[in-house]
Amino acid sequence: MHGLILFDFDGTLYRGDAPFRYYAQVLARHMAPADSDRYLSLVEAHLQGVTGIVAGDNWEAVVGLAEPYLADEALWQGAFLETRVFMHGDDCELEVPEVLRTFLQDSHGKVTLACASNSPPEAAIPLMKRLGIYDYFDHVAPSANKPDGLLPYAQDLWGGDLVPERTLSVGDNYKNDIAPALEAGCATAHISPHGYFPGASTAHGHTMEDVMPYIRSWVNNLLLKGD
Repeated sequence: MHGLILFDFDGTLYRGDAPFRYYAQVLARHMAPADSDRYLSLVEAHLQGVTGIVAGDNWEAVVGLAEPYLADEALWQGAFLETRVFMHGDDCELEVPEVLRTFLQDSHGKVTLACASNSPPEAAIPLMKRLGIYDYFDHVAPSANKPDGLLPYAQDLWGGDLVPERTLSVGDNYKNDIAPALEAGCATAHISPHGYFPGASTAHGHTMEDVMPYIRSWVNNLLLKGD
């Protein structure tokens, strides 16, 4: 194959704050009323970019802000699973950036497009189909166990030996999507809506629109080089 692009799923292939607000509301049910009000106001401030906490993504932020009021991992997990069910319905407003949808259409068949998600199959695959992007991908790996599983997955797709100069990883979680790929010598594109850039990346920006020129240029250069 000419090249391999590894896309993260949550927070990368779609955007929208509805899941995080819902997740926070479910967690808030288990808090004292005063704590619940305070917590939800902190979550909203984070999502609006007014004030926030350092977190790899908004999922981590919702949990991190809840910890002082609700230190029960079982409740966090239960709330997360309830949120994933909510995300499959029309009441959860999510957007696939048009520049991404166009890129996937244009690049399908030219480079190998893969999605590596830590979400389980019953969460990731139905949502990808609901958003109309599942069929653009040559490979989809739910429960990818990133960061540890990212490079082994890429190696498998390459047939056993990673080709870093022909591999690009795109994602919003630096620890999971960017750091392992960069360390292996792959190209990377880091998206962080809140501008949390804890380390180097080949390209970075607040939105998919910010990094798409680099992604397209990377693909075009590969195709120009040929085999």
